[in-house]
Amino acid sequence: MQVKEDFLGILQDYIDFPVEEVVTDMPFKAVSGVDSYMMIEMISAVEDHFGIKIPNRDIMQLKTVDDMVAYITTRLSSAARA
Repeated sequence: MQVKEDFLGILQDYIDFPVEEVVTDMPFKAVSGVDSYMMIEMISAVEDHFGIKIPNRDIMQLKTVDDMVAYITTRLSSAARA
């Protein structure tokens, strides 16, 4: 699965410019204007798309595209081993 590409596809629904312009190591809000409401919606879309559950305690750690991609990849790897 292409986690980064799939996540960028989800992110594209929440920003007003091409995802190719997103700096992946900067905070979502600074780079893309994603606010807390959009973040909740985006988390829900990520959960649905990837078939994972992201606990509330983990959401605050997901500040950048790189954070989100690494988190999803880890969760998918853990699920595959279980």
